[in-house]
Amino acid sequence: MRRWVGLLLGLGLVLAQPTPAERAEGLRARLVEAQLELAFDPQAAAGLLQAAQAEAAALAKAGLTVDLKPLEEALGARDEAAFARARARLWTDLLRQGYLRLEEAVRSGDLAAARGWALLREYRPATRYAAPEAEATLALEELRQGRLKPEEALLAVRADLLGAYQARLEAALRDLEEAQSQGQPVRAAEQRALAQGYFEILAPAYREARGAARLAEARQALASGPLGAIREALSGFQAAPLSPRERARRANQTLRFLDLVAVEYGRGVVGPAGAVRVTKSLEIEEATAFLESARAAWSALEPMFPAAKVEGVRQGFKGLEQGLQAARQGDNPPSAQALEEGVRALRQELEALLPAEWRRADPAGDLEVIRQQLKALENAVAQGRYDLAETARMDAYALLESGPEARLRVFAPALALEIEDLFWNGPDGLARLIRQKAPPSEVRETRRRLEAKLHEASGFLSTQSAPAATLANAAVIVFREGLEAVLILAALLGSLKRPEVRRFRRPLWQGALLAFGVTVLTWFAMRGLLTQFARYGERLEAVVSLLAIAVLLLIMNWFFHQVYWTDHLAGFHQQKQRLLRAETGQYLGLLSLGFVSVYREGFETVLFLQSLVLQSSLAPVLLGIGLGLLATVGVGLGVFALQAKLPYKRMLIATGVLLLLVLFTMVGTTAHVWQVVGWLPVHPIGGLALPYWAGMWLGLYPTWEGLGLQVLAVVAVLGSYFLAEGLKRRALPNNLRHT
Repeated sequence: MRRWVGLLLGLGLVLAQPTPAERAEGLRARLVEAQLELAFDPQAAAGLLQAAQAEAAALAKAGLTVDLKPLEEALGARDEAAFARARARLWTDLLRQGYLRLEEAVRSGDLAAARGWALLREYRPATRYAAPEAEATLALEELRQGRLKPEEALLAVRADLLGAYQARLEAALRDLEEAQSQGQPVRAAEQRALAQGYFEILAPAYREARGAARLAEARQALASGPLGAIREALSGFQAAPLSPRERARRANQTLRFLDLVAVEYGRGVVGPAGAVRVTKSLEIEEATAFLESARAAWSALEPMFPAAKVEGVRQGFKGLEQGLQAARQGDNPPSAQALEEGVRALRQELEALLPAEWRRADPAGDLEVIRQQLKALENAVAQGRYDLAETARMDAYALLESGPEARLRVFAPALALEIEDLFWNGPDGLARLIRQKAPPSEVRETRRRLEAKLHEASGFLSTQSAPAATLANAAVIVFREGLEAVLILAALLGSLKRPEVRRFRRPLWQGALLAFGVTVLTWFAMRGLLTQFARYGERLEAVVSLLAIAVLLLIMNWFFHQVYWTDHLAGFHQQKQRLLRAETGQYLGLLSLGFVSVYREGFETVLFLQSLVLQSSLAPVLLGIGLGLLATVGVGLGVFALQAKLPYKRMLIATGVLLLLVLFTMVGTTAHVWQVVGWLPVHPIGGLALPYWAGMWLGLYPTWEGLGLQVLAVVAVLGSYFLAEGLKRRALPNNLRHT
């Protein structure tokens, strides 16, 4: 029995032993404390350094080399700069040794050792909106599960860690520049030593890329050269080359986050230059966080460009950082316009550097930005700032609608609707919760559900569209939206075939052609203002749809009374028509109906097509538009040819039914849009589940409001028809007596 107890106790002691990563962190912490004590209490610093000896001995048993002599010498001389330099080099050397052992463990297939050494590392500079990478940990887990080969896992480990250490190297150089400019010799010594240490981890990749001679020059520059020489030596060097997709993701995150800096800052200050006041400090903090995130994303791309070309970008970031710092300190902050101009100038510098294929929108990357904005929303709710939460919600939704949503509607339409409901006025929608000032716990729960849906959506968006898929998507979108416009025009024009009303066909055509031209102009306008247009896209569609329904109801009522009734009235009514011929209102009404019927579909089409251009390229989208238009024109010609062969009475009935179907669909779709934007309440019909195509093609959604309005519209139109028929029958005997 004692033997088993002894074995268990021994096993417990083994399991309780700190890992090399924990030992290294303990050593680092004691040396940091010793450096702080050195200037005030050298004896305390000596005690901390002695305590660090135990951690160093434990690391030596794990196979790591730890040399504390330079630290002891610096402590004896009370040289703070030398102590800081030695501490930085010791820490980065531990990271280098840990990385080498991690590579060895992965190559040999020793997963237990690999997982242990993977903990001894640093991450890319993390911000509130740019989480540290963890590809190495995920790769090791996939290797354990047999989903990755050792060589594939090793590539992922290298990409993650070497990318992280290169980002740390860039951060150390920025801190070195700042320390030198502020006359801080101790900090400058530490940051130069850190830069040297991080570079040594990257040195094998540097030698492989540029040779031993260039490596020696780079080491000399890092040891004692000016910053210009260091940046020149590192210019264009990338230790772990990024994949094309990763480059696009970093580039898009840089630009997306940078744009948000000006937006958030503008909401937090008021007043002209020289008299600027900070009114919302939380907005300034958000602007600062977004700038940090943009800088972190750019840091992975910066080494790929010559140092001379990125100098303007560095200065742009530096100027914005100084402006935001002044705002946080209340020390003569820049005006919103001045900071926006700074952002615009920096964006121009970045766009001049970044290749076009890198700047192509990445929907999966957009989802990451959206997730971070949702975190800002939750933070605002936690502080009771529901106004700021609503702003963050609209920002996130604008980005969703201007990019990923169109593609989601093609590949995962049901998921797109679920995400939309969570953003807006579903039972637990964020818009509803913010409007009702719901407690933070409810908002947090909805945000988590929404993030889960966004994570699910990333699976549909993670692979870039092939040109053929983009072409097909564009053609389907154009055909679907164009078909609805054709049906409306066919119904209206078919009801205006008789000679006495044929003159009213012209304003319909003119309105439709005008809408087509305005749609083309909208295409070009949205090229530069996509996000701003997308912010109001749903609301604009709601207003335009309501106008279309109102005009359509009026014109249908006029059809029944003008076509069915006036034709049978005798000379009194004809004379009245001639005396009171006020056709301007009818002309404008038909012109506006033709315009709204086409432009309503055109606006939505342009919005979706622009997102496809950003996701792929212009050429396949234009080809898809051409195919969609050809199909729409073909169907339109077929419809109009069919109408030409129909007798008047049958044609009138057919087009009347067609128009009624279009009205039914339009009312349902418009009611749904109004519910999405919160202008109409939502009361779901329990137990009623409708397929997705029912909403897309018939405007059928399982809510009492939507179905009720659709029924009401049909009843109103049919009631108008029977009323017209009744009045016609009552008037017929009087007409006969006057003939």
